[in-house]
Amino acid sequence: MMDHSFIYFVHILFGGPLLLYGGYVGKLLSEKHNDDKYLNVFMMLMVVGLIVMVYHTYKLFKFEGMIE
Repeated sequence: MMDHSFIYFVHILFGGPLLLYGGYVGKLLSEKHNDDKYLNVFMMLMVVGLIVMVYHTYKLFKFEGMIE
């Protein structure tokens, strides 16, 4: 069985940053082409990426016993 800490690391190092990057690039392209139709979607994508990183960091620390 796979250790949960590996899953947390993958989400912290790849999942969250990819969501942040996708939202950031989409936001820049929306602003560059003066298309504000999907700007809120890209902002929410960045928020979800940040939440993914914070949540899995918390879960990793809890799994390792660093916090109660």
